Amino acid sequence: MRAEQQLILLCAGTAARRRELGERASRLASEVDWSRLAEMLRARKLLPTLGPRVVELADGRASSDLRAAVEQTIEAGRRQGAFLQLISLRAIAVLADAGIPASALKGPTLAEALYGDPGRRLSGDIDLLVAPEQLPMAVDVIRGLGYDSPTDYVDESGLPLLHFVLLHVRGELPPIELHWRVHWYEQGFARDRLLPPSVDPSGSWRPAPVDELAALLLFYARDGFIDLRLATDVGAWWDAYGTELPSGALRALMREYPALERVIPAAVKAAENTVGLPAAEIIGGMPTLGLRERMAVRLANPNPRSSQSQLYADVGLVDGLLTPSGGFGDFVRRQVLPPAEVLEQQAEHGDRPRARSSVGRCAGMLARYSVRIARLTRPPEVLR
Repeated sequence: MRAEQQLILLCAGTAARRRELGERASRLASEVDWSRLAEMLRARKLLPTLGPRVVELADGRASSDLRAAVEQTIEAGRRQGAFLQLISLRAIAVLADAGIPASALKGPTLAEALYGDPGRRLSGDIDLLVAPEQLPMAVDVIRGLGYDSPTDYVDESGLPLLHFVLLHVRGELPPIELHWRVHWYEQGFARDRLLPPSVDPSGSWRPAPVDELAALLLFYARDGFIDLRLATDVGAWWDAYGTELPSGALRALMREYPALERVIPAAVKAAENTVGLPAAEIIGGMPTLGLRERMAVRLANPNPRSSQSQLYADVGLVDGLLTPSGGFGDFVRRQVLPPAEVLEQQAEHGDRPRARSSVGRCAGMLARYSVRIARLTRPPEVLR
């Protein structure tokens, strides 16, 4: 890794890891190209999140241009965060008026909770969670704010794979994603643990610490352990709220939701390798990971340099490796042979490269899975 990549990875770590590797950070600060470092952070949407840590660890050696860029990006993030927060609270309030409990996922609320500043975590849309049985009604309510009907694929139960995306008719307001779950493997965790027990028009309700941490770990796993934004969130959560986590709480949660028994420990271990999350302390004695979990953890990619097609395949491969028992068919339909409507929508929104056909996509994905598995013998890219 370049010195810039090493410093970025170090700055993504927990406070304990940053203290432990402070001397190394000081050495790296004398080697980096500050303009290149700023561009790397900006391209990965990490400039406001990690920029202040870089400046602090550089101990006065960061360039004035970098410091100015960090301050400007944070200020712009605050304005954007205030706008998103206003629309999010308005949406939660109108949903509450309709008797629909809702909660915000990620976004400026999370930025303020984890980093003490809504401008520290860049967001471009609003993610709201509602109960699956209330999702159709929630769509109608949000449409009343000037949003168009979603076009997402729905299954035989009438639910999207993960969420509905609603775009404002005139493009004046940010997109709103209405989630009914936060990960492919869960059907009840989000509804049971991440929603307020009753309508909360203020939008101030927060889940219990163990549930909030579990959600962050699930976001990280769902994105295939790629890059540092979500890993940094997990580490920042531990710094801010780790003392509030009851001993054995994650183990109890996994017993209640068996579909998460594979993905939660793998996410904790991946975060330990990447940002220094204390795995044994969090789970209360780190369970022995099976072969599939170990392979998924080895796929954690804090400095992604692969093609977009390979990164998409890596996300799917992590999904397949961590799929719970009995979920292989769902994985195939989700990642390898999704419905044609899903392929068209993903290509239209830029979420996936367009495949010539479902068969062509399947062949391409399987080939990329094979390439990546063959490379798992390479040493993991983590700080020691």
